[in-house]
This record gives sequence, structure tokens and C-alpha cells, in this order.
Amino acid sequence: MKKLVILVLFSLIGLTTMAQSLPINIGIHGGWNDAKIKAKEYKVDSHGGYMIGAFARINLGSIYLEPALNFAHKESKINDEIGSIGKFKYSSIDIPVMVGYNILKLPIFKLRGFAGPVASFVTKDLKSDFNTDKMMWNGKIGAGVDVWKVTFDIDYEFGLKKFGDGVKAPKSWNLTLGFKII
Repeated sequence: MKKLVILVLFSLIGLTTMAQSLPINIGIHGGWNDAKIKAKEYKVDSHGGYMIGAFARINLGSIYLEPALNFAHKESKINDEIGSIGKFKYSSIDIPVMVGYNILKLPIFKLRGFAGPVASFVTKDLKSDFNTDKMMWNGKIGAGVDVWKVTFDIDYEFGLKKFGDGVKAPKSWNLTLGFKII
């Protein structure tokens, strides 16, 4: 974990230096997610979670590339025939790489659409009776609005494979608010 933090810091320093010569934005963001995870023999209800992280947006005209590094926490309630039997909770480091298109681009306002893969590494599996994979691939599609340096995104994230034994791929809606530092 320490090596990852050092790598991210050096990467951000390098991106900051490049930002003076390239059309690049670097920022922070956080938000809320509503995750739904299905498990064999149980009914699993969606439940809210959160996400915090940093992003870099490389602007290439109307198209942009946006890698990010996020910490996410997701929860779902597990029910059987009688009622609630607990929660399925997990935390992960997510690395999305979105390719986006500026649908509307005005001086202080942008409307964007984006899609791309997400590499998700489970860091903590809490209160779960299921065997889960420690790494997953997800897909993400969404839209966003930029007003000056503030960004707002809404997206749908879906798992591309099962999460583990008896646990289907998670799906979630995400709302994210961000701020472009550079």
C-alpha cells in the first residue's frame, strides 16, 4: 500500500509538470454509490456506499481520456425467507480508465458522455460468508457536467464476471462530485 501511495504521488507530480504544456486537468472527487449484489439462495437489497479519489483528464479536442484512482466502499443487505440476516460489505481500490466525448462544450460549461473499464481490487471483505475474488473487471458508462472547475458525474457500473462463489457480478449507480485543482 505504501508503494502504491508513493507511485501515485510521483505520477501526480509528473502530471502536474506536464499540465503546463498539455491540455490536462487533475482533480479530486467523491461520491455516493447504490450497490446491488446478488447471491445464490439469498435476496440481497441495495444499500448506499461511498467513494473518494483523484482523477486526471487528458483533453484531446472533443475526446478525452480520464484515468482515476479511487477508494470505494459498497454494502448490500442480505435477506433470507425470514428476514434480514446481515450485510455484505467490501472496500476496494478502483482504477477506472474512461474515454469520453464532449457533447456540448462552452467556455464555462461542458456536457460529457463516457465509458470504459474499471479494475477493482478488493482490500477488505467485511461481514461476508461468501468467498469473493480479490480482483474484478467492471464496465462503466455515464454522463457528466462540468461548470468551471466543478464536475458532476452519474454513471452505471456493472461487473463483467462473477464476484465469487455464489455471488453474481455487482451493479451500482454512482453519483460523483469533483473539483479540478489544475
